[in-house]
Amino acid sequence: MRRYDNIQILRVLACLGVFVTHLAPKMGAEGWAASLANLGASGVYLFFLISGFLACAERTEGKRGIAVYYLRRIFRILPLYYAVILYNMALHGLILRDVPPDPDGLYWLRYFFCTSAFWPAPDNFWGNLSATWTIGLFLAFYLCAPLLKKAARGIKSAAALYLAAVALRYLWAGLGLSAYMMFFHYLHFFVLGMLVWHLHRQLGAIRGAAVLAGLAAAIGLMLTAAGQRTDPFMPVSWLFAGVVLLTGNFSWKKEGKGASLLQRGFSLLDSCSYSIYLVHAAVLDAVAMLAAHVPLSGPAVLGLTVFLTAAGCLGARYLVERPAQKLGRRLVDAVRI
Repeated sequence: MRRYDNIQILRVLACLGVFVTHLAPKMGAEGWAASLANLGASGVYLFFLISGFLACAERTEGKRGIAVYYLRRIFRILPLYYAVILYNMALHGLILRDVPPDPDGLYWLRYFFCTSAFWPAPDNFWGNLSATWTIGLFLAFYLCAPLLKKAARGIKSAAALYLAAVALRYLWAGLGLSAYMMFFHYLHFFVLGMLVWHLHRQLGAIRGAAVLAGLAAAIGLMLTAAGQRTDPFMPVSWLFAGVVLLTGNFSWKKEGKGASLLQRGFSLLDSCSYSIYLVHAAVLDAVAMLAAHVPLSGPAVLGLTVFLTAAGCLGARYLVERPAQKLGRRLVDAVRI
């Protein structure tokens, strides 16, 4: 699959945005600083868009192609996710012993089967422990991606699919079912990424951005005419889509030993972006528990969080991700034979 340097940079910025959003309250940010930090939450939706964009770039033709795609996604996403869940099980179940009751009786099965994507959780503990609520949505999209790609073979069909996903989001919310099949509520972000890929491939930066702007304006007018309030993150997603299009031809001038320090830094952060995404939230929970007993200044919270997140990502890479990737490659090779 082709490497997109603009996607690498945007993925790092999305990761850092989420990191800052979660870090700011722990540092005691207030007022304009807190408001500015909260903008980083939109990084989640940039991740969704990027996932849709890159899904179109991967080969999923035929049964073997689909099997290879699923294996790659599974061994990229689930091993570290399950490691974080097992850590929380040990922390809350064996050490702190503060596991709340689950009225549905699912308990940790909620996390092992990522039920938050389609079944509501009774509270934040059972729905978003260590900020893992998005993992089920990513998996749901990856499961549907081969079918969605068949439905979106070009600009017109991708635009139609995007309009359908936007309509589904408002229909589902209007029926009061947003907590059920939460994937329907967020599907349009992923499909927008697929549309952007086709616009980039067929029209290029300027013409693609113009078509996107026209479509966004039409959707805004239709929502206004229907008396619907625009989801605040929807215009943000259009902005992100425009940035992806307009930077589509960006490329680092040099690679390897000739790469600049900035490029190497982005490459390192990009390779660790998923680890940072999952590890930092667990670290922040631990830092918050420590701060409840030991007074910590804002800079101390920042330094401790960065250090422990880096250490956690290093441990995750060698103890979880690399062994999982080796196993995944073996299975992929076996499927291809």
